[in-house]
Amino acid sequence: MTLPPDVEEAFSCLPQALVRVGPDLCVQWCEEGFARKTGMTLPLGTNLLEALERGRSLEAMELAVREGRPHTGHVITRELHQVRVQVKPGREEESPGSWLVVEPSGVDDDGAFSMAVREIARAVGETLEVDSVCAAAVVALVRCAQVRRAEVYLCEEDGAELRRSAVSDLAGSESPEDSFDPEEDPFRQALALRQAQLGIQRGYGDSMGSIFAAVPLCAPRRTVGLLLLYKEQGTSFSARELELWTAAANQLAVAVENARLLREAKAALQVREEFMSIASHELKTPLTPLKLGLFTMERKLTAGQPLELATVLKSKRQVDRLAGLVDDLLDASRLDAGRLALDLSPLEVGQLVAEVVDHFRAAFDRPFAVDVPRERVWVRGDRDRLEQVLVNLLENAHKYSPPGEPITVCVERLAGEARIHVQDHGIGIPGADQSQVFQRFYKARNVSHRNFGGLGLGLYISHSIARLHGGALSLASSEGQGSTFTVSLPRMPSHEVKRLPRRVLLLDEDSAQEALAERVLCAEGFEVLTTRNGAEALRQATHLPVDLIVLSTSVTHGKAGLFLETFATLPRARPVPILLAGDARPWWAQEETSLCTRPYVADELVARVRNVLMQERRRPSGVSPAVGDLPPHVGMAPRI
Repeated sequence: MTLPPDVEEAFSCLPQALVRVGPDLCVQWCEEGFARKTGMTLPLGTNLLEALERGRSLEAMELAVREGRPHTGHVITRELHQVRVQVKPGREEESPGSWLVVEPSGVDDDGAFSMAVREIARAVGETLEVDSVCAAAVVALVRCAQVRRAEVYLCEEDGAELRRSAVSDLAGSESPEDSFDPEEDPFRQALALRQAQLGIQRGYGDSMGSIFAAVPLCAPRRTVGLLLLYKEQGTSFSARELELWTAAANQLAVAVENARLLREAKAALQVREEFMSIASHELKTPLTPLKLGLFTMERKLTAGQPLELATVLKSKRQVDRLAGLVDDLLDASRLDAGRLALDLSPLEVGQLVAEVVDHFRAAFDRPFAVDVPRERVWVRGDRDRLEQVLVNLLENAHKYSPPGEPITVCVERLAGEARIHVQDHGIGIPGADQSQVFQRFYKARNVSHRNFGGLGLGLYISHSIARLHGGALSLASSEGQGSTFTVSLPRMPSHEVKRLPRRVLLLDEDSAQEALAERVLCAEGFEVLTTRNGAEALRQATHLPVDLIVLSTSVTHGKAGLFLETFATLPRARPVPILLAGDARPWWAQEETSLCTRPYVADELVARVRNVLMQERRRPSGVSPAVGDLPPHVGMAPRI
C-alpha cells in the first residue's frame, strides 16, 4: 500500500517525532515538525551526537544504532531537555540505518504539587525552626514529587556562603551531589536571576547523565537559598513542573524568612532582658555611693562643717563612672542604628599611643611599656574614637591584671597596615569565650560580676569602631596567661603621606625674629608652631608629632631649660631633633648639634631645616644627638 502524500502532516498531530539515521548516526531523514517537538534542529547529513549530551545512556543508544538492534532509553539534548528515544532497526532490504522515535519526558503533576505544599504547610504549622522546616520540605518533595533526592541550601546571614540545611537521604552513602559547588553556573545563575536553572549531574553510577533543577528560594526581599531537585534517570523537568516547584520553593522561602525573623525577635527580647538586668545593676552601683556622698556633703554644709576633698573626689569618680556607662549605651545605640559617624583626618599612630599610655602611666601605679617603629605610621582615622578604643583596651588590661604586672603596647608597621598590640599578663580569656567577647553585653565565664563591673559593651564598641575604619580588632589569649588585643588599621598611601606638612616647633625670645622664621618656613610648606604663651601653649601645640625644634641660642639658659624640660614631659613617641639658631653653639650644646645663622637668612634657614630632617631620616635607630648640660630631656627626647 502506497502511503498518502499528506502522511507527514499527520505526523504533526503526534507527540512523538521521527528521524532516520545511518549506522554512523548521520541524519538521513527528519520529519518536518521534529524541531518543534523536541527542541533539536537536525539538518540532513549532520551527526545526531552533536545535538546530544555525552553520557552512559547516549553511549548505549549509539551502540544499539551501530549494531542494528532495538533499544529504548533516555538522553539529554544540548538544550538540557531530557527525551525518550526508541531505536528500531531498518529493514535489511533498505539502506542501512535505524528509525528513532523521540518524545519529551517529564510530568506536570498538579496533584503531587498540592500534596507537597500541604506537607510543607503542615511542617510550618508545627514549628518555625528553620532546619526542621527544611527537613520536612525535602521529605515531602521526595515523597510527593518524582525526584530521587532533594536538598535545601540556605544563605548565611552575611550572604557570604551557602549552608546545607537539609537533605532527603542523609542516612545514605556519599554521592556526587555532596560536593556542591555554589560557583558552578546553574547555582550562580539561579541565585543571581532568581529563576530556576537546569543542570546535568554526572558520575553517579547508573544515574549518569540525569538532570537536576536549582530552584531559588525567593522571599519578598531577598533570596534565602536554593532548593535542589535530582530526577531519576529517564525523567526530566517540564516547564510546568518547574513553575510548580518554584511556587513551592517560594512558600518554603517565606517560611524560612519568618523563622529567621522569629529567631531574631526572640534574640532581641533576650538581649533586652539582659540589658535591663545588667544596666539596672551597673547604673545602680555608682548611684548608691554618689547618693550617700551627696547626703554627707549636704549634712555637713547644713551644720556649717568643712567638706573634705576626699569626699568630693569620691563623688566625682562615681559621676565619671556613671557618665562612662551612659556614653557606652549611647554609642551602642548609635552603632545599632548606623549613626555613629567618624571624623577622619591624618593621624600618627605612635603619637596617639604615646599620649594615651602617658595618661595611664600617670593615673595608675603600674609599669607600662611602649614600643613604636622609628618610621611614622600614618592612618586616616577619627582620633577621639581610636583613643576610645585604646583607652578601653588599656582599662581592661589594667582591670584584669594583677597589681604590678606590666602592660605592653606595641605599634607594628606592615605593608599597607598598621597594628596596635595591647598585651597583659592577667587572667586571660577561656577559649570557648573568645569567639563571643566582641558581642554586646558579653562577659567571659571566668569574670566575676561582683569584682569586675561594666555593661560588657566596651569590646563590642571597640570592635565596631575598628571595622568602621576599615580595620579589625582581634584577640589572642590563653586562660591564666594573659591576653593580647590587636587593632588593625589600613595605612595611608605613601603619596598622601608625602603631601602632609612637616611640623616645626619654634622658640625665639625676639618676636620679630620668631615671626620672620615662621613666615619663611610656612612659605616652604612647613607647619610652624610657636610657644609665645608659655608651657600651656606648648602642650596644646604638640598634640600632633613634632618633626623638629628650632631653638634660639640667645635665649636665657633658664628659659631654654624650662622650655625643653616642659617639652620632655609631654607624651612623645620618638626622639625629636633640635636645630640651634645663633652665631655659635652655647657651652651646653654638643658639637654634633646642628647650627644655623641668626638673625635668620631665609635660604640658609630652609636649607638647614631640610638638612636636619634628612639626617634624622637616615640616622640608625637609637642614635641621637644631645644638647649639653641641660636636663636629660634636652636635645633628643628619649623613647618612652
